[in-house]
Amino acid sequence: INRKWIIGQGSGKPYYDAGKEYHWPILRVLPKYNALITRPVNEYFSLEKPVVFWKLGPYPIKFSDSLKGSWGFSKIILDKKDSLFKTHLFEFGTDQSNLYLATSKNLNNWTIKRSLKLGDFKNISRNVPDKNQKMKFVPLISDIVHHNKKYYSFAYGDNTKGKSYISVLISDSLEGNYTSHPITLFSSNPKSNFSNRGVYFPKIVYSDSLWLMYYTSKNEQNEEFLCVARSNNLMDWMVLKENILIRSQGWNASMKNLLCAQVKIINNQIHLWATGTKNVGNYKNPNKGNPMDICIGKFYTPLYSNNFIEEAGNPIFGGNPTFDFENDHIGGTFQEITYENYTYTFYVGKGRSGKEYTILVK
Repeated sequence: INRKWIIGQGSGKPYYDAGKEYHWPILRVLPKYNALITRPVNEYFSLEKPVVFWKLGPYPIKFSDSLKGSWGFSKIILDKKDSLFKTHLFEFGTDQSNLYLATSKNLNNWTIKRSLKLGDFKNISRNVPDKNQKMKFVPLISDIVHHNKKYYSFAYGDNTKGKSYISVLISDSLEGNYTSHPITLFSSNPKSNFSNRGVYFPKIVYSDSLWLMYYTSKNEQNEEFLCVARSNNLMDWMVLKENILIRSQGWNASMKNLLCAQVKIINNQIHLWATGTKNVGNYKNPNKGNPMDICIGKFYTPLYSNNFIEEAGNPIFGGNPTFDFENDHIGGTFQEITYENYTYTFYVGKGRSGKEYTILVK
């Protein structure tokens, strides 16, 4: 414990008791007396409530000051055709949503332009129109794969029956033009207790002539599970296993908010980052912790195995209690990139003071 840490307390009220609603900086540590000195506390501090120690990392910056409202991103790739970093951006929480493309030479400064608009999907019946048969939302892209001179942008959305599905957009360039594959890659499976309501948010990784897709499924009880499928060509997929991650009794005990945030192959192991939330329990007698406190934990397994092991110390990534853009929780969109001896972490955060999600960079 040092001055990079703070102490926090919750409000004692259901849904607002994560131990970070009120916090105070640590000014000095006194090991000899097993004590520490903080800034003066106020009426919110109570000796009857638990104290939480938070270690603060570096503060992030906003991806772009030009983005207003709530935004997410797909996957950042380095396009070898022009040596530019590129990713899709999408709005959410709005009446209409379009898809944008952001490009950068250095991961710091980004140029943004609209890539796909609603009219580009007007003839795709599986996307949900409104009551006047007008499209309002484009499919959301969660991953990009460059293979055989083609770009495969893996997307997800809802069909007219309210079931979510996974599809793919194919293009010669991320600037367009995009062709939507006429056949849905994955959709709800009525025979499965894990995916009878839908599938979404795919992440792809390649190993030894085999593509693996990690995605989220949902059942009719709105419970979410992580699943894996394989393919030899990115178009034909076979489900290998549903419900591959075991919930803990703590940070990811809830049956909701489970997404594959990132997946990598490192030293013949599959490393998977996944979101999770605590279980609120009974509202009148809730478990400690904010159930909307989405964090990210890490899991690993040997190649060709689906028996994932949770790493010690989870969760490994969460919102900074002292930063207004992420002091409520973070989202499932997350990516680490190493470039010029620096590690860049891109993610989405939400503050307690508003409803907007902001793309952030560390």
